[in-house]
Amino acid sequence: MKGTLAVFSALTKSWMRSKTGVFFSIVFPVMLLLIFATVFSGNENIKYTIYIQNLDLKNNTPTDLSKAFIEAINSTNNFDIKYLSPNTNIQNYIKTHPSFTSYRILIIPEGFQEKVMNKSVAERIVIITNTLKEILELYGDKMNQTTQDYIKNGIKSLEALNQSLTIQNPTIILLLDPSDNSAPVIKGIINSITMAFNNKLMGTNNVIDINIENTTQRTLKPIDYYLPGYIAAFIMTNGIIGVTSTTSEFRRNGILKRLASTPLSKSSWIIANLLQQTLLAFILTLVMIALGLIAFNITIIPDPLSLLLIFIGAVAFCSIGMVLGGIIKDVETAYGVSNSIAFPLMFLSGAFWPVDLMPLYLQSIAQTLPLYYFHQGLRELLIFKNVEQSYIPFIVMTSIAIIFTILATKITKWKELE
Repeated sequence: MKGTLAVFSALTKSWMRSKTGVFFSIVFPVMLLLIFATVFSGNENIKYTIYIQNLDLKNNTPTDLSKAFIEAINSTNNFDIKYLSPNTNIQNYIKTHPSFTSYRILIIPEGFQEKVMNKSVAERIVIITNTLKEILELYGDKMNQTTQDYIKNGIKSLEALNQSLTIQNPTIILLLDPSDNSAPVIKGIINSITMAFNNKLMGTNNVIDINIENTTQRTLKPIDYYLPGYIAAFIMTNGIIGVTSTTSEFRRNGILKRLASTPLSKSSWIIANLLQQTLLAFILTLVMIALGLIAFNITIIPDPLSLLLIFIGAVAFCSIGMVLGGIIKDVETAYGVSNSIAFPLMFLSGAFWPVDLMPLYLQSIAQTLPLYYFHQGLRELLIFKNVEQSYIPFIVMTSIAIIFTILATKITKWKELE
């Protein structure tokens, strides 16, 4: 035990003296957290710039309905509206303005108000005639012939009036850049506004009421959701990249050979590395949560189960690093291999963005990665306090920790270093 503690102390001091080690283990994750949290914490107030060209003019003045439609868009507070002159050629405007990398242009065509009014009247006539036909079908046998003839003549007059109207669908044009990530959101908002505008024109009342009740559920911020993924990802990189590189570096410098010539056992060397990475994982977690509390007023606080999962995760990824360090002799090769393993794990596991945003085949790959279960378990425990959903992450990470610790013990050739 004394030997294990001595090696643990030496490893920790070596890490603290290494500016590069401290930077990539603590400072870099903190910097990334600050950047992502600052960028995404303001999403609730975002406004999308949209250009509107109103071609529906009467005496060079926008018609009442076109102005009402634009006002409906403006009232959502989702858009920063900029107006284009009716004389502007849209295609030329896009080509001659390099800043239009992601264009969003709404065009209200000429004749919009007239078409809307005619279509609205036509739709109302259809509703009335259908209603009268339904009345005749259901209650005609209870009416006298005069009343029936009166209703039938009314239906014929309404249908004749409808046929006399020039009906054209009033279509607005929404131009969106296919490369614009916000295009689906903008399209959805404009669709909702159009549907609400249609209902208002038809004079329909709400059929379904919504009862909104206050709940006692705590309010979470975007950083509350991101933080568990960041903690998990950098515990993984510290274990795989850090331990692999350190082990290879110690072999090249002859440190492992000198340790092997002492009474220190191979198991003590492995346990000391596991303890050092566990300490580093807890320091990283403490620093990132403290920063979240101070800078962003986060609400997630680790409980004993989440701390246990962090411990298991640190052991699992450290043992993977020790296996790689035991196999790969060259330091540069070890660094390259560990990076080629860690970075795909980081970006394919959903630690930085939801797995649901990925293609289906990548989602299937993500669910085979240990980091996926690690950060999912942390999210369930830290955010939702859902112990039941953390069982599988515990089982997966514990299994990986046991298997790779045993492999590390087998692969580390202590005798051959003497």
